[in-house]
Amino acid sequence: MWAEAAKRLSRFPEAVLTAFDTDGYPVSVRVETRDYDATTGELAVTLPEELHAAESPANLLCHFHDDKLWHLDSTQVKGRLRARDGGWVFVSEMFTPPSRLQMVSFLRSTHTSGRKYLDKRGLARPRVNWAAVKEIRRRATQK
Repeated sequence: MWAEAAKRLSRFPEAVLTAFDTDGYPVSVRVETRDYDATTGELAVTLPEELHAAESPANLLCHFHDDKLWHLDSTQVKGRLRARDGGWVFVSEMFTPPSRLQMVSFLRSTHTSGRKYLDKRGLARPRVNWAAVKEIRRRATQK
C-alpha cells in the first residue's frame, strides 16, 4: 500500500507536514519526501524545537500548479507524528490515490466558490498583470 504513496510522493521534492504542538495548536513545516519508506510508510523528519511538536495525528500534503493555477497535482497521506530515537517520524495510516474525478470536482468547486464570492460582493473577476509578474520574477532571479 505504501509503495503507491511513495510513488506519488516522489513526484514532489517536498511536502508540508502538519501536526500539533504541545498546546494542541497545528504546526506545519516543509519536509523532503525522498526518504519516504515504500515498505513501512514512514518518513523521518527534522522539526525545529521552537515548534514544540507533540506526538499527534499528522498529515503530509504535496501540491503543484503552474503560474495560472493549471496543471494541478496533489497528494495527501494521513498518519501520526511519533517521537523516535530522539527525533521525529511520520507514520502513514491512510493513503487514497487521487482520481481524475476528484480533481475535476475540486476545480469545479473552486471555480464556483470564487464566482459566488465575487458575485456576492458585486465584483468582476480580477485581471492579472502577467507582464508585471514576469518582470518581478525576472528581477528576483537575477539576484
